[in-house]
Amino acid sequence: MLQFAEGLTDRQAADAVRGRIDVKYALGLELDDPGFDFSVLSEFRDRLIAHGLEELVLDRLLERVGELGLLRAGGRQRTDSTHVLAAVRTLNRMEFVGETLRAALETLAVAAPGWLRQTAAPEWFERYGKRIDSFRFPKGADARQQWALAVGEDGFALLETVYAPDAPAWLREIEAVQVLRIAWVQQYHRDQEGVRWREGKDLPPGRLRLSSPYDTDTRYSVKRGAGWDGYKVQTPTTQ
Repeated sequence: MLQFAEGLTDRQAADAVRGRIDVKYALGLELDDPGFDFSVLSEFRDRLIAHGLEELVLDRLLERVGELGLLRAGGRQRTDSTHVLAAVRTLNRMEFVGETLRAALETLAVAAPGWLRQTAAPEWFERYGKRIDSFRFPKGADARQQWALAVGEDGFALLETVYAPDAPAWLREIEAVQVLRIAWVQQYHRDQEGVRWREGKDLPPGRLRLSSPYDTDTRYSVKRGAGWDGYKVQTPTTQ
């Protein structure tokens, strides 16, 4: 709930637990508590959904804050727990596409600095100058949607420039550019109506979808109610 209220990605929320006194106090943690890896949050959400417990957790939370006198008797108001989960997932997808585009621009800035200065939009240097996990995404579904679509349009514009007939052919072979191309196919639609954000079943399955611009072998996986971004291997057993 704290993560949703402040509009934090999983990485930002985990950093807040490690470094912010107010968050430690709200969670009842000691000041020297080391916190946890950000992947724990996605694992927790997936376990809730897999077992249909998201409403139960919210009901228990409302009961407790009612006992503490933080909710007044009378009218009934609540936050839809599934909306909270969906909003956090959207934030993490936004972080992924933003960082994927930033990684491609950073690589091109080293490989072809003169070419990039001539072709890149001026606002890109400010918009993607810092890691996306340090960026506070705008609040509100409409504002976030606009941000995600703006990143999508920027990514398509960069790909069009790289694949233009007069661009150096070797730019297309750069790994970060290839990752950007695949990620944009997986995360966005583009047609006569413009760029659109893929949703729900329109997204490729987790076993095919990139989850990191820096390690293309990682995939999002779920097994026995636990979810993670990483690897899945088969270990033979011995008698």
